[in-house]
Amino acid sequence: MTAIGIATIIGAYFIGGIPIGLLVGLAQGTDIRQYGSGNIGASNVLRTLGAKTGMAVWVADVLKGWGPVYLLKYMLLSPGPWLAGAGLAAVLGHCFSPYLKLAGGRGVSTSLGVLLALDWRVGLSGLVVWAVIVLVTRYISLASISAAASAPVFFALYRNPSAYLAGGIGIALLVIIRHTPNIRRLITGTETRIGEKGRKRSEGSGYHEPGR
Repeated sequence: MTAIGIATIIGAYFIGGIPIGLLVGLAQGTDIRQYGSGNIGASNVLRTLGAKTGMAVWVADVLKGWGPVYLLKYMLLSPGPWLAGAGLAAVLGHCFSPYLKLAGGRGVSTSLGVLLALDWRVGLSGLVVWAVIVLVTRYISLASISAAASAPVFFALYRNPSAYLAGGIGIALLVIIRHTPNIRRLITGTETRIGEKGRKRSEGSGYHEPGR
């Protein structure tokens, strides 16, 4: 079981690292890293390439987190540290992709997949938190930070194993840290709200509208 657990954790990292948003964007002739926040995740894809493409990337990124943990939980091992480890590895892969020289996204969608696989109640509760914050503020980043921070709370409320709680804390910290640029923009009032078109990044720190 130890060998299977280690192999799954390693596999989860490389699966989580697949840059779905970048690949989908390139297939449409757009390097998503050159637009909006420069992030390869679903929210930047949505703002830049539209709702349908953004939704497709979101589903794929969720599955990157859900798949390895689900496999380990229901087909190989009993619940425990291995599951939390596989989930955290998938999120790490998305945030620090081995295919992009350790660059990557914010890890939100992949984290949702992990939470759903560990305890669907925690995943759905976090998704409700995310939806409420988006509806109220129209800031995806603020909603993502809030949902990530709520995960450990829900793991505790639903009486999950301590390993799940530890994994939830690790995922929450990772997502929040990866949102540091968004936090700065939220403070300065320059963060993009949902519904606003992603603008092409300039050589400096500013943006300009895509000419397409």
